[in-house]
Amino acid sequence: MKTIPQNSTCRPQAHPLLAALSISLAIIATLSCQLLSPSIRLDQGTLERLVISDGQGGQAQPGDRLELRLGTNECCYYFEPVDVRARWSVEPAQGASIEPRTGVLIIQPNVADGTTYTVTADVENGRRFVTTTLRVYTPAANPLVGTWHEASQIDCTTGELSPAQDGLRELVFKASGEFLATFTPFEIYHDYWGSYTYDLQQGTLSLEVASGNFIPTGLDLQGCFEIASEGSLWLRDIWLGRRDPAAVPGCGHVFAR
Repeated sequence: MKTIPQNSTCRPQAHPLLAALSISLAIIATLSCQLLSPSIRLDQGTLERLVISDGQGGQAQPGDRLELRLGTNECCYYFEPVDVRARWSVEPAQGASIEPRTGVLIIQPNVADGTTYTVTADVENGRRFVTTTLRVYTPAANPLVGTWHEASQIDCTTGELSPAQDGLRELVFKASGEFLATFTPFEIYHDYWGSYTYDLQQGTLSLEVASGNFIPTGLDLQGCFEIASEGSLWLRDIWLGRRDPAAVPGCGHVFAR
């Protein structure tokens, strides 16, 4: 019997082909990680200009699924997505969840109207924290939210409807309590804007102009509103103006979506 010295070791020899294969697989894995995830640090200028887009103007309804993205606002209203490493979070966590890597936000169906969430994107491990707020609304609690187009105007003397002349092509009510009024929409232009409050039970509406590019004379911003059975919005004893400064004021408007 052959005796093996105690200080000797038996080590299997790796096959040259297996060793080469292991090295190749390691190289492929490294390159794949580099290609599938952004690894180049953002330049400081782009980093400072990052904003979050939710695609819905900062508002959502219960049950919504939103794909949040990081990007920059380019001239003058265009959102340009930016491929960047970020970890997403949402507060409060009750009623909402967000996928930390992709930024997909889900609002639970039972979230109450008026709930506000803050979403944060931790960019490149703390280089910058970008935040945005999202307000939840329900059409039952705030039927005004959305974009409306003027269809008719109410005559003060007869109370009859007439076709809208020089009327508002867009009247936007936001869930945040802001409104935007525009006679001739063009890109991000608006004629005037401000805030609004309403009483759903009393059917009253009050608007307050904050500023504008063109604010008509003779505005009457307190009155009543009603959502008709076919979905149109009636504003009575409210006058939002005309583009023609010499136009005779009316006593109300009818809008359609």
